Amino acid sequence: MRKRTLILSLVIIVGLLLGLSLLISNVLLKDKEAIITLTVVENEPSLLHLPLYVALQQGYFEEQGIRVRLTKENGKSGSDQGIPDADVVLIDPAEYLYYKAIRPEAPVIVTIVAGHDGTFLLAREKRDFTWNNLKGKRIISYPPETGPGLALDKKLRDNGLTPFRDTGIYHRIPQDLRLGAFKSGSGDYIQLTGIEALIAEQDGTGFIAAPVDDRDEAFPAVICVVARETINKHPQAVQTYVNGLYKAQLYMVKEPDLSLKAAHKFLSKNERHETETLLEKYVAMGMWQPQSGLDEKTFGALAQAMEVSGQLPAPVKFSNTVNNNFARLAAETVRYIPPEERDKNWLQKLLS
Repeated sequence: MRKRTLILSLVIIVGLLLGLSLLISNVLLKDKEAIITLTVVENEPSLLHLPLYVALQQGYFEEQGIRVRLTKENGKSGSDQGIPDADVVLIDPAEYLYYKAIRPEAPVIVTIVAGHDGTFLLAREKRDFTWNNLKGKRIISYPPETGPGLALDKKLRDNGLTPFRDTGIYHRIPQDLRLGAFKSGSGDYIQLTGIEALIAEQDGTGFIAAPVDDRDEAFPAVICVVARETINKHPQAVQTYVNGLYKAQLYMVKEPDLSLKAAHKFLSKNERHETETLLEKYVAMGMWQPQSGLDEKTFGALAQAMEVSGQLPAPVKFSNTVNNNFARLAAETVRYIPPEERDKNWLQKLLS
């Protein structure tokens, strides 16, 4: 009995000394090392950016010693104004690849934020849908130089339909007039963002026929690009940032409530019901499945789709465009810890 008491006392004393030494070393390290702040730019708040919102809300960046300053982009991105001057940018892959083709020194892709296109086709009539239904029909789509427009163009071609020949495409209607044009009789289908499609179905404008993308295909909607200067100056901060995104994606799969909390905090309260419904649809699609970077096959499919639709002004090379080192290391090192393990105090963890 005395032996057990002595051993337990020694374990407690060693644990206390270890905890104290770690605390002191952490304080000293924080005094020596300045906390790095990464500026992250998004075009506008979007449910597709949910892993970033979860990571921010749960403190995944701060717990590893970096700060993230989230800002909205001023003006247009992509082919019009180029990529915003920031450490990190969340961007549409079609816009990015266009800019990369004309500016080889552009930032590089380090990870995927949303792995599937997030738009839907809205039909005038409710009927069983197959992509063959679109032969001879007219679609109000997004411009082909955007990710959604490119995703639809690829989907049609993959199903044996040539845009403008087998299917009519209206892609130059101004954004604020698209839905009005559909309501007034133009087009048999219209391509809409998730929230727009749900609201349009609720108000009787049409019926959601199908998502443009699905779980079986990989056509990223949002990629994360990082400035070369930031990678060179602060590689560990970039690794920490990618770790945080990967952790968010991993925990979102295991603990869905995290997604809902972050969506409610960062997105419009006026669209809360639609956001919850759309969240379920995106989860079913595997929108935010954790990945170890952008693989060469998916990159090739993106580049080829842009070439076929005439949107790539010059070839882009995978080796000069994608840096998967950060995402690979994140996949190797970040692990999911169940709540019961996270809730243990240091002594419980030590004894276990």
